[in-house]
Amino acid sequence: MSDNALVVKLLAAALILAGLILVWNPELVSNKPIPSDNFQAIERRIWWGLLIGFGMLLLFHPTWRPWAPTLAATGSALMVGLLVARLIGIALDGSVAKQWLNVGIEVVLLIPLVAWYLRVRA
Repeated sequence: MSDNALVVKLLAAALILAGLILVWNPELVSNKPIPSDNFQAIERRIWWGLLIGFGMLLLFHPTWRPWAPTLAATGSALMVGLLVARLIGIALDGSVAKQWLNVGIEVVLLIPLVAWYLRVRA
């Protein structure tokens, strides 16, 4: 493994770890009070899932060209990161029916992205 590949893998691991920590405890970087509404409490965690997604992209899709597989991998990785953050939020803040609807929507959007990635990477 080259030095650049090792640096990219370490950066990916750091992004995933930072994302997981911030999803677990978003108050580390925000002084906003925790919303009393469970839906909003979960939503404050979701955007940190993008860090998880970017880390997964760097970890599992190390090349940038050709563009089609990179776009498919980016969409898939970001969607998985958001999904992981939402599921952690549901586990920590409590279950809300609308959040489970959002999980279903994200899974439905993820399936064609993964299928596209598997088709264009070959």
